[in-house]
Amino acid sequence: MHDNLPSSDRTDDAFVIWLIPPEIARRLEQLQIGKYHTKGGHGFVAEDAGVFADVVRGRRVERTGISNSVDGPDRIVNGIAVQTKYFQTPQATVNAAFDPATGRYRYQGQMLEVPADQYDACVKLFQEKIAQGKVPGVADPGEAKNIVRKGSITYKQARNIAQAGNIDSLLFDVKTQSITSGYLFGISFAVDFAWRTWNGDDPKQAIRGAIRSGIDAGNQALIIGVLSAQALRTPVAAAGAVVLRGGVRSVASTDLGRDLVQCIAAGSLGKAVYGAAAVNHVAKLLRSNAITSVVSLAVVTAPDVYRAAIAGDISWSQVAKNMAINGAGIAAGAGGWFAGVAAGAAIGSAVPIIGTAIGGVIGGICGGMMGGAAGVGGARMVLDPFIQDDSDRMIALLQDAIGALASDYLLSEHEVAELMTEVRRTVSDSWLRDMYRKGSSGGSDVDRRQFAYDSFEEACQRIVRRRSKVRLPNLDQVLSAVSDALPPNSLLLPDRESC
Repeated sequence: MHDNLPSSDRTDDAFVIWLIPPEIARRLEQLQIGKYHTKGGHGFVAEDAGVFADVVRGRRVERTGISNSVDGPDRIVNGIAVQTKYFQTPQATVNAAFDPATGRYRYQGQMLEVPADQYDACVKLFQEKIAQGKVPGVADPGEAKNIVRKGSITYKQARNIAQAGNIDSLLFDVKTQSITSGYLFGISFAVDFAWRTWNGDDPKQAIRGAIRSGIDAGNQALIIGVLSAQALRTPVAAAGAVVLRGGVRSVASTDLGRDLVQCIAAGSLGKAVYGAAAVNHVAKLLRSNAITSVVSLAVVTAPDVYRAAIAGDISWSQVAKNMAINGAGIAAGAGGWFAGVAAGAAIGSAVPIIGTAIGGVIGGICGGMMGGAAGVGGARMVLDPFIQDDSDRMIALLQDAIGALASDYLLSEHEVAELMTEVRRTVSDSWLRDMYRKGSSGGSDVDRRQFAYDSFEEACQRIVRRRSKVRLPNLDQVLSAVSDALPPNSLLLPDRESC
């Protein structure tokens, strides 16, 4: 019976949790979020917001500003170079695009993206600059509207997004992390559907179950992503990258270490990265992964803490065990992800059809899942001998109750099988937690066993009511049966007339 019943404390159902921290860290490091807290950080926000808006609209975007080339574009959108300037006033915004020495437009051939609330004023100011001959190759002031581009956010929104703990930054994080959430929903759906199909579910059941698992994974990813993004806006997070940079630089000082760092960076960014750029990216990736891992563990542990402290339907020992197992899975999953990304990028770069980007993604997924599974399995092997799962205790009590019911109602073998069908249909994670809660106030297993007995007594009564009526045999039937069982002329057989 144990193998056919669910467990209320399984930590490996949401296996995609092992992928959430490293994948969120990778996506966050595709932003410039580590610079948001610096002076002028709102400018980096504006660049990221512009990229996000273009991607959502289905435009082809190439980020070029990260290279920090002099007067180079911040991004190229559908082949058009874009330079982003966000300052407090329209005059300051437009003037920042002109050389202070010569007064000429610095970004020839590039569109100038300005705060949404300053757009009209910036167009007029740019018209004046054209009329003054300060925009090389442009003589018609009317061309200003074709050069000045309206940004996706206002200057105030950019300032707010750069800081943690306000509505604008939270909304921005929700929007950007929704992409990661959808991505992890897809991975969870695909793997869970395959698992259910292999276990005999029909297609409709598998689809419904996979959708539920995907939604759970997506919601977790969204919450973890938003909380992690808020944390990355703090100076403490920036200091973490500085500390880790020294360690990564030491690793990269050897030939093997340098190749490893470059493979991880290439797999994460989807393109080849070398030298200091690779070291910096991997250091920030490690920093972000540490933050997302801590946040992930807190998010998956919070419901258990509530159940133990408020609902009283699991034990504190179960909370500690789940936390240790989840922590091991998350840590091992992160390690597997880094190893998988490096291996995938290396293999992908050698196979033209796959490529570095796809190889890194596939390697990260496979490495994260295998690493997480290994971490969870190892943690269970260590902890199971010392801490019994709540579900194991409840199922043992349930078995006792079923045995008592079978004895009290004199159930036959086929009636016990019928009862077990009802048990399997009724028992679920929430039912087992309800059973645990019945004895949580006094820690009484007697109350829990009684809960199980009461839960299925009505089912036993229904089974008994369907029994056919039994009539006792008459004397002739009894004597005939006894006579058949005894040897001929036995003196033990009474005379019917004497009876």
